Amino acid sequence: MISRFFSIVLALLHFCLSSDSYQPQTLPDIGDAEFIEECVSTHNRFRSEVSPPASNMLYMSWDPHLAKTAKGWAKRCQFKHNVYLQEPGQAHPNFTPVGENIWTGSLSIFSAHRAITSWYNEVSDYTYSSNSCRKICGHYTQVVWAQSYKVGCAVHFCPTVSYFPGTNAAHFICNYGPAGNYPRHPYETGAACSKC
Repeated sequence: MISRFFSIVLALLHFCLSSDSYQPQTLPDIGDAEFIEECVSTHNRFRSEVSPPASNMLYMSWDPHLAKTAKGWAKRCQFKHNVYLQEPGQAHPNFTPVGENIWTGSLSIFSAHRAITSWYNEVSDYTYSSNSCRKICGHYTQVVWAQSYKVGCAVHFCPTVSYFPGTNAAHFICNYGPAGNYPRHPYETGAACSKC
């Protein structure tokens, strides 16, 4: 009788661990050095490749406070912007407001590089000369906003994400300090980093 009880318990435990409700352990944490490097280097590579070239593009580095804010908001599993980014001291001790980009997609295809690349690819809808977008390009302009020099990103597994049709998603958020996307060009043109 006792061995049958333990067999049932083991079967239930196996079912719970192998079911869709199980949170995968494959997503990196905000302290993971490889994840940090991937986020920062991908941003800096795209920032260095803008066309026309940027004369005032600052080098971007990791900020753990921004990453913590991104993680806290990603855990809510909502495809909408953090409502506290404009509040002094709520999202970061020094930056107000804080910028934000959000990507949500299948867990099986997630990588920080892929998500950041999707934001950068909005460049095809952006025209520098008129500082205008044909469709959506605010993710791109935040990635290449010259004065944003700090970034913190996080990814969280969400069985469902509100305002997103898929399931079992990787919900990825990057926060930026200082925020970009003001009504002006994201950077000044000229010889690369001549005004850095």
